[in-house]
Amino acid sequence: MNTMITLATVWILHEVLDWNLELSNFLGFVAGGLNSYIMNRIWNFKSTNKKRSEIIRFIIVFLCSYGINLLVLEGSAHILVNATWCANFTAFISQFMKPTTFANFIANAVYVLVSFTLYKKWVFRA
Repeated sequence: MNTMITLATVWILHEVLDWNLELSNFLGFVAGGLNSYIMNRIWNFKSTNKKRSEIIRFIIVFLCSYGINLLVLEGSAHILVNATWCANFTAFISQFMKPTTFANFIANAVYVLVSFTLYKKWVFRA
């Protein structure tokens, strides 16, 4: 659900409204992050931990994971837009979306793997 909220927000802001990639990505992650804490606490991990310390740990993991996401996003976007060795792939995906939107999908996959692991191992552990 969090990933869908994030990707839908980024898609609308960047792909449809043509907003800046980084701003769209950030706002997508804020929208997904708000849902993420609630759903992870209640549904995925059924946490009974103290909320205050858990929220602090959540914010730390969220920001670190977002930082990793941003690095992957910038790197992927740069490669897709500038690298001649992937020009054919970039031309193919350009039929369906902006290459930078595709870079967001790559970065989001990395974010999900990193954040879920850290949420499970540190934020919502029993």
